[in-house]
Amino acid sequence: MNYIELSHSLAYQQKAPIGFLWSVKTWVNLLGTNEMVLRLFPLLCGIAAIFLFIPVAKYFLRPMAAVAAVAILALAPPLVFHSVEIKQYSTELFATILILYIYIRYQQRLTWGSLLTWGLLGAVILWFSYSSIFILAGIATGMSCRNLYQRNWKLFFRQLVPFLLWAAGFALNYLLFTHKHAESKWAAEWFGFYHYFMPLPPANMEELRWYPAALYHLIAYPLGLTWKLYTGNSILLKALLNTPWLPLIGLFYGIWLYIKEKRYALILLFPFLFVFLASGLKLYPLNERFWVFICPLLILFIVKGTDQLASFFNSDKVSLLFFVLLIAPPVYNSAQSLVYPDEFIIHKRSFQKQALTYVNSHFKPGDLVYVYWNDLPGYRFYKHTYPYNFTALEGGDYRKISTSYPDYLNHLQKDFKSFEGRKRIWVIYNHLILTDIGDEIDQPAWYYLKNVNPTDRLMSYLAPLGKQENVYTSFDVKVTLITLK
Repeated sequence: MNYIELSHSLAYQQKAPIGFLWSVKTWVNLLGTNEMVLRLFPLLCGIAAIFLFIPVAKYFLRPMAAVAAVAILALAPPLVFHSVEIKQYSTELFATILILYIYIRYQQRLTWGSLLTWGLLGAVILWFSYSSIFILAGIATGMSCRNLYQRNWKLFFRQLVPFLLWAAGFALNYLLFTHKHAESKWAAEWFGFYHYFMPLPPANMEELRWYPAALYHLIAYPLGLTWKLYTGNSILLKALLNTPWLPLIGLFYGIWLYIKEKRYALILLFPFLFVFLASGLKLYPLNERFWVFICPLLILFIVKGTDQLASFFNSDKVSLLFFVLLIAPPVYNSAQSLVYPDEFIIHKRSFQKQALTYVNSHFKPGDLVYVYWNDLPGYRFYKHTYPYNFTALEGGDYRKISTSYPDYLNHLQKDFKSFEGRKRIWVIYNHLILTDIGDEIDQPAWYYLKNVNPTDRLMSYLAPLGKQENVYTSFDVKVTLITLK
């Protein structure tokens, strides 16, 4: 896609800020199409976030606490992962830190030049990060409320200059680009089905349990502050040893400390208010990657609270111990990822390339490679990236034009006719992702039988053709070799 095409809807119902898309496209134009180039801009944002977070952490925290904060940001495996995937989440993380940095730089400057610069920087950031609107709106609201409370009218009206520029930047971006995919009925239904939206207000006990569950998962992902010290069956020991008590206590205590100190409370807390409100209105899901952008604020709270807890003991050694305990989980989890790289954030990864590489290295003349419909997006990318020895037969998705499973198999005969005259068939399919983006959940019902994997059902149907051998199995992709009779 060219730059103009990228400003319209993307394939597979994907959505990303136009600034992010154009930046990635520029690197592709300069360096070519491959995985490393595609991941370069997110990687640069992830690295820049670490360095820029140093002055931000030093501004809001004491020196030793600032070191711990930067360590969490740099070592949390989920944050590392999102800095090496072709998605906008590390850019949004960097955007939040950049907003905090320019807040530090410009909050006390009242010259018209400084106010305009502050406003323009914020307006530009909005073109690279959807979620930055929460941070900017939170800062603008917090500072305006403080000025109104103090009746500092001069400061209130002067600071409206950057705030109105932010609003104008958001409005312009929305009218030109974002409105085209701002409301996705399918996305709202999908996120709602999997309870990604915050219940507001909770209607029953199940919805009430969403809050502690979301909090625990937030500490684990994306902050990476949990580990499993106990793997036995005792519920009590699991609660005592595996619950991230220090980060949880530090989080709430840190929030209380900022509220008590008043100076930064509003600008740090209002973004959460807007995020929760948006989620309650089913406009912004809250789970895993959607928390990434606000991690810098969460880290500030957690480290601030931990630092104050440690200060009660009036000992530098105890303070050091508290921070060591706090960063131990991300250090340990990062070390585990180095030792076992295939396990690194495995539930977010695909092993499509490895599967195709395996087939390519064992492919023989006369073989046929058949890619089932649910694994086509990856194949379509990699076939243009690597010089494979084969061109696969792309399976058709006949679910929506079929009325039953036998009818579906009849349509599949169009694909299976190509098997005739072959000695071996390589069937590549995804045994984990069983739907397509935009599908109704578990529809059609005849395809998604309870406790029955549709791909297993397919391979059972193909069993009479010849000997089947599962030659490659990964977290998501399987390769079955059929030697025809």
